[in-house]
Amino acid sequence: MTDNRLAMRSITALFLAGQILLLMLLAARGNNNYIHGIAATTGLWLAYCYCETKFRLSMNNYVRTILVITLFSDGFLGYYLQLYLTSNVFDKLQHAFGTYSFALFGYLLVAQRIKGPLPREVNFILVLCLGISMGAVYEILEFIVDNTTRPDPPGQPSLLDTDLDLIADSVGAAVAAVHACSVKFINRHF
Repeated sequence: MTDNRLAMRSITALFLAGQILLLMLLAARGNNNYIHGIAATTGLWLAYCYCETKFRLSMNNYVRTILVITLFSDGFLGYYLQLYLTSNVFDKLQHAFGTYSFALFGYLLVAQRIKGPLPREVNFILVLCLGISMGAVYEILEFIVDNTTRPDPPGQPSLLDTDLDLIADSVGAAVAAVHACSVKFINRHF
């Protein structure tokens, strides 16, 4: 087993153990409305790991780690410790960091399919657009969930919240674009 496969399995195993513990803690507390979302993100991560192995995709361990941190912090910090309810800043930081990690994730997936290197400026625009687009899609999904399931509290309590989330997404995407252009980021053993 290569070092990268061992790291992938180790990071995924730690994430899975953390998510299972988090699901049990939320169930014991009676926060059943958060369990579906956490189970869904865990399932999506496992589906990606399966696809990565099946289709021989490559993800460096830095991006894998920050993605897992993003997903786990959403559930543990946001829902279990209830920082989404008690902090005005946490949601914005989560949006910025989440967009940063998902923009780099998207970039690495796209970059594997492109023949030859792209100019730095094109890489910057690609990562920036991927991050901002993912942030916008996330806001649309939040809107759909809010209007179909009527959660309490809603994911989007106001237009101001949506606008600030999109600004945080843009900041995260810009940081990811600078990062992707400032290092030899396509090195899969980063």
